[in-house]
Amino acid sequence: MNKLCTECQLSFEITDEDQRFLDLFQVPAPLTCPTCRLQRRLCERNTRSLYYRKCDLSGKQIISQYHQNQPFPVYGVDEWTSDQWDGLTYGKDIDFNRPFFAQFQELQQVVPHLALFNTPGTMENSDYNNATGYLKNCYLLSESDYCEDCYYSNLLKKTKDVVDCSVCYDCERCYECIDCIKCYSLLHSQDCQNCSDSFALLNCHGCKDCIGCVNQRNKQYMIYNVQYSKAEYEQHKNSFALHTKSGMKKLLADCEGFFKTQPYRALIIEKSEGSSGDRIYDCKGAVHCFDVKDLEDCRYCERLSINCKTCMDFNSWGDKCELIYQCSACGDRAYNSKFCSTCISVANCEYCFECTNSQDLFGCIGLKNKKFCIFNKQYSEAEYKTLKENLIAHMRTTGEYGEYFPMSLCAFAYNETFAPDLFPMTKAEVEAKGWKWHEEEENQKKYMGAEVTLPETATEVSDDICKQILQCEATQKPYKIIPQELKFYRSMNIPLPSVSPDHRHKTRIAKRNPYTLYDRTCGKCGKETQTTYSKERAETVYCEECYLSTVY
Repeated sequence: MNKLCTECQLSFEITDEDQRFLDLFQVPAPLTCPTCRLQRRLCERNTRSLYYRKCDLSGKQIISQYHQNQPFPVYGVDEWTSDQWDGLTYGKDIDFNRPFFAQFQELQQVVPHLALFNTPGTMENSDYNNATGYLKNCYLLSESDYCEDCYYSNLLKKTKDVVDCSVCYDCERCYECIDCIKCYSLLHSQDCQNCSDSFALLNCHGCKDCIGCVNQRNKQYMIYNVQYSKAEYEQHKNSFALHTKSGMKKLLADCEGFFKTQPYRALIIEKSEGSSGDRIYDCKGAVHCFDVKDLEDCRYCERLSINCKTCMDFNSWGDKCELIYQCSACGDRAYNSKFCSTCISVANCEYCFECTNSQDLFGCIGLKNKKFCIFNKQYSEAEYKTLKENLIAHMRTTGEYGEYFPMSLCAFAYNETFAPDLFPMTKAEVEAKGWKWHEEEENQKKYMGAEVTLPETATEVSDDICKQILQCEATQKPYKIIPQELKFYRSMNIPLPSVSPDHRHKTRIAKRNPYTLYDRTCGKCGKETQTTYSKERAETVYCEECYLSTVY
């Protein structure tokens, strides 16, 4: 069945398998295409725009994902998770003469919101992180779980001693890596697995002591895809002076040119069957999915990992979830839930926001350890089931049931969220859609860090650097070097960054392909294949068969 997307006006298909999921979840077909549905759900995820503000319960200064000008109260993590307040005190009756979303918005503007969305009780010495869980000694991570001693990174899972990395699993002592799995002591690399003690690798597996290599498998002592003896390798490595800023800069520039001469893999799908999309690992039946690991029987899912099963239109988290439809940023054993945002350990919930350890909720906000509630009002089990059925029938008549929260209910401005990383838009484009845009505070615009020329090596830097406010070479915005970070650079013998963490993040994201599949001709055999490299790009792209025959 073909439908016209009500957002972008493009045609999209509801396949037989899509319909199987819709029947399973007992929901009508969506009105928008998978891309527009994803863009909307990503707007629920503010992972990196953090603010200083007052806690509206204690008055203490806190770090928050919500700025001070929001209409609703915001509580610090300790206050929000405490027994000092109860979400049921905000309960309201259902008005069957009004649309559901209008009533939900009224509730949304009075219930306290959680300053930082981290899994309660799992954060050790890790206060300055958001959208995370099970962290120890971490700083400015987002979308990450089960990490220790990691800094300035996003979408890490089960990593240790990792700095400035994106989308990495089971890695240790890595720096400026993207899309890497089970790597150790790897720097400035992308799409690598089981690699160690190497610099600037691209799509390499099982490599050790290599520099500037691409498409290599189980190699050692190679430089720019050329084999050397151990002695020759060490001599060349020393000549590169990779412990210096200038040496590393030259290597990366040379690698960029060299990598463009080599073939690129159309899609990265590893140890998976019946799956389509890109960067899919250890999955079965993951269809049109991106950046996923350990999924089974899922469709249109992104940025999920750690055992998710039978989910559709679900993004950003996971961790032992099952039967999830049209949800964003939910996880930690979430089960049988629909149209929810930022919920932890919930079951049988629909249209809920920031609820934890609860079940059988509909249209609720900020509830903890509750069940059988609608609009934060408590009911008996029998009353709940009857009212829920009547409310869904009412929402079907208004055209609301089956659709995710409208953008007008999103608490964040578009440019505060993760969405621009995948769907960049100008302020004018955002406002033309009627969406919110957040202007940077004037004091942040005016303040500049000191113009400090960082030494060539980490060993030349004194501890006093951690007391200074530095100025980003690219944006002129201020940034700092924290003591733990300096210790890492010294232990890895790598130069300190001269640009801010925010600019480093944007640079990494720019190296990743979009969540879009294009039809393209294989650069070797000429057959049609799907890839995330558009036809306009200059890279030579090989289909899976040609790529594997080339690298093995």
